[in-house]
Amino acid sequence: MSMNIDLLMNETEVLTREQYELVKSNHPAFADEFLFHNFWNDTFLNLSVYSEVEKEAYDLQREMGY
Repeated sequence: MSMNIDLLMNETEVLTREQYELVKSNHPAFADEFLFHNFWNDTFLNLSVYSEVEKEAYDLQREMGY
């Protein structure tokens, strides 16, 4: 179970409501600081994993057809 929570906290970019609840129950400070709630689809963006720079690079590659 602990490994699952570590994976969610350190490698998962978008968490479901259930995954969020699991992290929140075990690491509330982390959840409050790093998990951003997307209201439109009820998911949580993990800001400790998400990189705007990587997203922009990915989007540019897609637009260029790579």
